[in-house]
Amino acid sequence: MAEGFIQTNVNITDEDANMLDQMMVMDGYENRSAYIRRLVRQEYARRYSQPNPALTIEQALVAGEALK
Repeated sequence: MAEGFIQTNVNITDEDANMLDQMMVMDGYENRSAYIRRLVRQEYARRYSQPNPALTIEQALVAGEALK
């Protein structure tokens, strides 16, 4: 396993796996792990960029770190 990564196992239904795979392909990803990381970062940015959704993911991550 590469440095800087923590392995996390998640159980999802067949239906959810199919939806995930469809979205992944539509967004140009070939790797589920990379795609899940993208989804987590997007959700983090959505939550912590409020009330300014124009913030980038990087800006939201920095803002989130400041809250700790």
